[in-house]
Amino acid sequence: VRPWTTLLPTFQYDPNAPFFAILVPTADTTRYRYLLQRLANASHNVLLMGETGVGKSVIISSFLNEMVASNTYVSYVMGYSAQTKPANLRDVLETKLEKKRKNLLGPPAGKRMLLFIDDLNMPALEKYGAQPPNELLRQVLDQGAFYDVHKLFLKHVQDTICISACAPPGGGRNE
Repeated sequence: VRPWTTLLPTFQYDPNAPFFAILVPTADTTRYRYLLQRLANASHNVLLMGETGVGKSVIISSFLNEMVASNTYVSYVMGYSAQTKPANLRDVLETKLEKKRKNLLGPPAGKRMLLFIDDLNMPALEKYGAQPPNELLRQVLDQGAFYDVHKLFLKHVQDTICISACAPPGGGRNE
């Protein structure tokens, strides 16, 4: 067993890069990046949880950029807010994935979709304490499909991996 510090990539500072796009490799970022890659390559969905400002979104964005550059993945980033509705997630799924058949959505042929949902814990709670956008997401992850609310049939989603980031419950957020 080798320590994570032996796997640290070399850091090249780019003075033209935006400040928030700079990721200095540490043992922690290397560890999380490794786990992201292993889980995504095995088609597992991933949730990173941590306090605000610890770098969850930067680590995931860096990972997405690298995966898209490999030409085997496409990605889309969706940020949740208190105003996010299930229709927003449904629109992303229907517009960012190709229509393969009437009831099948997926990424372009030969690729897999990495859907990054940032601030997963932010949608407003409804009357019974649920977060409707997350209920729709749960349906897609559990059943691999969601219902077309206009034509009333099931739309299947294939080759799509969800990577999400959220803060822990509390702190003025939706608990």
